[in-house]
Amino acid sequence: MFDRAGLTQPPQGADVIARAVGALALAALAVIHVVDLPATLGPAPLVGIGYVGIIAAAVLVGGVMITRSHWLTWAAAGGLAVSAMGGYVLTRALPGGFLGDHGDVGNWRCPLGIAALSVETLILLLAVLAAWQARPRAASVPARPRLAVRRTPEYSQHH
Repeated sequence: MFDRAGLTQPPQGADVIARAVGALALAALAVIHVVDLPATLGPAPLVGIGYVGIIAAAVLVGGVMITRSHWLTWAAAGGLAVSAMGGYVLTRALPGGFLGDHGDVGNWRCPLGIAALSVETLILLLAVLAAWQARPRAASVPARPRLAVRRTPEYSQHH
């Protein structure tokens, strides 16, 4: 029935659980950045703007993840996690700071940062797992039959 209508089958089992855990992890990521947001708005407004972007993206991707199962949703979640991890590393590793944030250089033991890294790692692992599980399905989906097209000769043998 679903194939004829061009719809995908409803998600089941592990996919539903992975999406639920992923959506909760994205919500946790948003909450962590909301808690830390006031400290980033004053001295380094660019970092604060990045936090707002992370919060908005986490809420949006988490909402989409709840409603449907699609590889693009997992790609967006994984990309968000990698971007946030990159921001954490850059604000602490660059000697002159990153985006005007000089206060966190060398501050690798920030409790909220460690919590965010933990949640981002979970999101990234779930995204990789979703991609791995989608691989056999994509390989096992039969190609659509192509209709044979009768071609007329481009030139005639008769002179």
